[in-house]
Amino acid sequence: MRRLLDFPPFRRDIEIRSSSFEEASNSVEVVWTTGAKVRRYSWRDDGYYDEELIVENGSIRLDRLNNGAPFLDTHDDWQLSSVIGVVVPGSASIRDGTGIARVRLSVAEGHRDIVANIKAGIIKNISVGYRIHKVEKTESDDGQVPVWRIVDWEPLEISAVPVPADAGSFIRAEGGKPPVEKRLAPCEFVEREANRREPEDGVDDERLQPDEKIEDRAKPFSYDAPRYESAIRLGPSNSDRMAAAIENAILHRASPASVELTAEGRDFRGMSLLAIARDFLEGYGVSTRGLNLQDLAAAALQQRGGGLHTTTDFPGVLANITNRTLRAGYQAYPQTFRPLVRETFAADFRPITRAQLGDAPALERLGENGEFKRGTIGEGKEIFRLATYGKIISISRQVLINDDIDAFSRLPSAFGMQAAQLESDLVWGAILSNPIMGDGIQLFHANHRNVLTAAAIDIAPVSQGRALFAGQTGFDGRTILGLTPIYLIVPVALQTRAEQFLGHIFPANVADVVPDGLTRLSVIAEPRLDLGISRPDDDIDVPGSEAAWYLAGRPAQTDIVELAYLDGNRGVYTETRNGFDVDGVEIKVRLDAAAKAIDWRNIAKNPGA
Repeated sequence: MRRLLDFPPFRRDIEIRSSSFEEASNSVEVVWTTGAKVRRYSWRDDGYYDEELIVENGSIRLDRLNNGAPFLDTHDDWQLSSVIGVVVPGSASIRDGTGIARVRLSVAEGHRDIVANIKAGIIKNISVGYRIHKVEKTESDDGQVPVWRIVDWEPLEISAVPVPADAGSFIRAEGGKPPVEKRLAPCEFVEREANRREPEDGVDDERLQPDEKIEDRAKPFSYDAPRYESAIRLGPSNSDRMAAAIENAILHRASPASVELTAEGRDFRGMSLLAIARDFLEGYGVSTRGLNLQDLAAAALQQRGGGLHTTTDFPGVLANITNRTLRAGYQAYPQTFRPLVRETFAADFRPITRAQLGDAPALERLGENGEFKRGTIGEGKEIFRLATYGKIISISRQVLINDDIDAFSRLPSAFGMQAAQLESDLVWGAILSNPIMGDGIQLFHANHRNVLTAAAIDIAPVSQGRALFAGQTGFDGRTILGLTPIYLIVPVALQTRAEQFLGHIFPANVADVVPDGLTRLSVIAEPRLDLGISRPDDDIDVPGSEAAWYLAGRPAQTDIVELAYLDGNRGVYTETRNGFDVDGVEIKVRLDAAAKAIDWRNIAKNPGA
């Protein structure tokens, strides 16, 4: 089957014959291909293949080389200073399956060191960039990777390169690295299965007709294509993989210990943000030729289509990286309140009325032919509403130009931790502020039977707390709820004492033995109990205490605190748009949340001593 596909230029390692240097012409002979098989990676097929260059006069288009193709410094075709030589016109040829050419070196002062190292044999690795015009792909029937025979290809330029070590150089190292595809040009792609004949003419509609040329179907590739003109057709899965590879490489660079570099991410390892941006733009057919740093950064941060950024826009990729590091910071921050809350969602910002469901009415005995009576469930009522908290993170052109990796690692992570701290402040503020409840009485009050006699952590006061929990009743004042404390909540100043109290020790006196029922308490140590919380803008300003401690049960028994989020937005949420106040992209970090103490019967306070 024949298909017409868009292919990028490829590159191969070759060698310089320094011993062939001619002083009179200031030239050196190079071997620019031997046609050996190379293991490559296909973004389209999401797999590896063996590429075999056919080195025959009928398979290689030598016109560009023989017309004086450039000899470049590491494939840098963005500035004239990178041209360190030129292929001697008419010198490119095929000899015994090997591509040979002679390169005349530059005499410019700025190239003196490079030329001297080439003459001395220090720089001896060079790479050829080439365009593929026709491929014959053969699938293997023994589980091996497919073989792509390049039967029509065209060398474009030759470059001097260092020893291959960086995947971002696109030079084949041992084992091969997946190349980033860019600057696509039309290529005839012929697929064959092993031991399978080609179909008859006319069977496959995608085959070229006998008198039809490739150029009849596709616009020829040109290095001089207008800037920002798209000449590429990338499938969604391909663009998604490229975006994921960029994300992985940047996240790995920001935190090598915590983010493992993937095979695809190695393509962008060690590259600056601007270098990645240039490759990304080129991959989407956007010419970056002649752009200075400012223009390149501006082009990278432009939105490629209408509406919001997509995850495969470069700004969308950067925003996704920021979002991931922000959420990682959010999730990494310790939140000791989680065992005490019940999470809910609110549909909007209107006041939330939360009923405290009481106990069901007692069942009554019925006489013969007795009538069932209707009962009611007692309830209290707590009212609160969501609030919105947020900030804006900016990714400006300066971030890309300065290669500021902290803009995608430390700063978003800090914002994520701030969001997690805010949630902690809201929940613990709902407890420590001792708010007025729906019945007009403070959360901790003698009338609620949840204030213990002031004492340090010991058997007697903890036992008193267990008794108070067990004595809590429903709203009818008669139904026993059977609550049990599960958590011992202490300031950090009392954490060691609490752990000693609950530890398995061998006391000298029988009276000092801690019953097994009390040792099953779990300690929650929270520094906000020591230091208090000061958020005057959010009406939270409560002092701390290094002496007070608390007992609490499971929220499944009876609610303690409810933490509500806006429907569908649990935790921190981000939005991205083109910047208005900054020249770049703005990422809005938002948290829609509220915390409210719902019931007083499942938590008790001891002022301490």
